Amino acid sequence: MKKIVLKLFLLNMALLFCLAGCLNLSKNTKNTTSQRTTAQSIAPQKAPSRDFVTFSNLNYPTVMYYGANLGFFPPKVREWIMNSAFTKTKMEGASMLNPSLKVFWDKDDNKVLAEATYTIAPGYVGAGTQKTWGQGAAYSGSSTITRTYGNYAYYQTLRFKYEHSLYIQKLLQTDRAFAEIINFAKQLSSEIEYDWKSFSGYKGPVRPTPGKRRAVCDGYANEVMDKALRLPSVQAVQKWTGPGHAWNVLKLKDGRTLYFDLTWFDNEHINEQTGAIYQTDDYGWSNITFFEHLFRFSNVGYGSGQFAHNSGKLNKEVKK
Repeated sequence: MKKIVLKLFLLNMALLFCLAGCLNLSKNTKNTTSQRTTAQSIAPQKAPSRDFVTFSNLNYPTVMYYGANLGFFPPKVREWIMNSAFTKTKMEGASMLNPSLKVFWDKDDNKVLAEATYTIAPGYVGAGTQKTWGQGAAYSGSSTITRTYGNYAYYQTLRFKYEHSLYIQKLLQTDRAFAEIINFAKQLSSEIEYDWKSFSGYKGPVRPTPGKRRAVCDGYANEVMDKALRLPSVQAVQKWTGPGHAWNVLKLKDGRTLYFDLTWFDNEHINEQTGAIYQTDDYGWSNITFFEHLFRFSNVGYGSGQFAHNSGKLNKEVKK
């Protein structure tokens, strides 16, 4: 999300790299897991891998709908199934007995497929015969994430993001230090407005937000350097810089390392065509994480195609 102005030709090039590294415009689409799991079976499980982050013992909600537990799938998928594709009216026609629903992840984990079955009621042609309908109905993510992220598109799939959100919910309830730091991050996100005047890739004016301080990624990282040591759980704060981007790493008193990018955690974005600033419905959870691998490969800088977190270096550190 960010940009810095330098001199002459080289400075203009640097400005472009900063924009590329700091603007978090991630796109969704594709994964590596090939197992299809129906909503009528056990909770979805992915094969363990040393290369990718996986989550175990997740607490899936129970949302039963015509025999399928929709709690295995994101809320937006549930809404699509119940309010659009397989509504009660569609599931309970006059000729339909014992309707049931099957919902499952497609092989790329970025698409949910569903189909319904029923028995033809007495008095209708084919009475007693089981029929299947709705085959091919799909709730799909973007088809661009493999092109954007390559093998690491895994971290951008519909399924991974949902499982990650369940993991975060559990962590916030069970990990006092993490909850404390997330509250700190949310507060800073509300206090600081990204300096969109430093982002020249969109058309239209910046929406004014009175009473807010503005910064680009370097300013966000400096703010964390100045304030994070006040948290009881934090022992040291580092500032890291990469291609046109800056972020932090927190060393906790309990010995853990928390990778911390407030710029990309913030849920504020911009519409490049209109210049309108808007907020997404959730924060960028992969940007405040104990998983180094997830942090290194979960974001591609807009325009640069680079994983900024994967090529950074330590700039400075402050300790208690």
